[in-house]
Amino acid sequence: MNEHFIKNIKIEKFKCFENFKAEGFSRVNLITGKNNVGKTAFMEACFLLSNSFNIFKSHDYNSRTGADIDRNWFHFELVKLMLEVQQNRGGYTFFTQWLKEEARLDFDDFEIIINEKFQLRLNAGMIYPDHFCVQSWGNWGSYFIDNFRRNKRYDKIYIKNNPPILDNRTFVSICNDSKKIHKLIGNLKINNNIDPLNHSLEEMFDCQELDVINDEIMLKAQGNFTKLSNFGDGIRHFINIFVILLSNENDTIYLDEIDNGIHYSKFDGLWELVLKTSKALDVQVFATTHSKECIESYARVVKKLEDKEITLIRLARLKSGAINAGVFDYGVLESAISQEHEVRG
Repeated sequence: MNEHFIKNIKIEKFKCFENFKAEGFSRVNLITGKNNVGKTAFMEACFLLSNSFNIFKSHDYNSRTGADIDRNWFHFELVKLMLEVQQNRGGYTFFTQWLKEEARLDFDDFEIIINEKFQLRLNAGMIYPDHFCVQSWGNWGSYFIDNFRRNKRYDKIYIKNNPPILDNRTFVSICNDSKKIHKLIGNLKINNNIDPLNHSLEEMFDCQELDVINDEIMLKAQGNFTKLSNFGDGIRHFINIFVILLSNENDTIYLDEIDNGIHYSKFDGLWELVLKTSKALDVQVFATTHSKECIESYARVVKKLEDKEITLIRLARLKSGAINAGVFDYGVLESAISQEHEVRG
């Protein structure tokens, strides 16, 4: 398994998770469970920590102490990740929120650890990013998360009424604005990687071509280009998913409510694309659903492709109120299908 993949996680006091552990994740991981059991919060925890470490690694860091990193830059990038989570959950546009309230962060104390190596802690408004360096945890500098709004030491990267660009594109939620993928579509065209998406759109939705024209995302259907915003939620969600997947080789992506707006008859085609593309590009996928048809489609396509780098993760709330995760691998899932057992969370 690729070293960048998330293999296990420990979450304490993050949203609905009080004391949670899970392990055994693979390349493609479908998370299921009842409403409000924490499926999205689970992915948000993974997103915050995996991307904070990716940002750290991209800045020519000293792997033992982080002493060589530009701390102001790094801390502000982490703040932006937290703003991403709030934006996705809140369903508002970041620009409006920034102008109105200067994007106040609203997080309680928490601690998240992935792969027993990377850690993010929030305590009394101060956040601590850490990396386990062979023998001990190495701290990358602590800071108050509200400093980006009120402390002028951030004057080079924070300007009032001029919001920073939230440019992380690995989390796809039902609240995503299509403008978020505007630049990515252009990059796919420049790098001649748009053909797989166009082929899939034609095969699944009878649409011929996706393009950016006059600064608008346009989709060609029945010979004519039309603004993407004029199409239904299902096709727009599908495009968001596939553009993010194609644009994040050797990374981890998060697909909230992967089935949202997509007709159940398209599920097999969707999963075949996700499984094949993630394998070809070495992308780890975490996706959520509560749809019985979507879960059964996942199991069916996994068996068809004999793709063993998958899991089904069932989140359930115990009588005590704690949340438990059952992580089922290919063998268990195949056995359940062959015996016609219920695979729904």
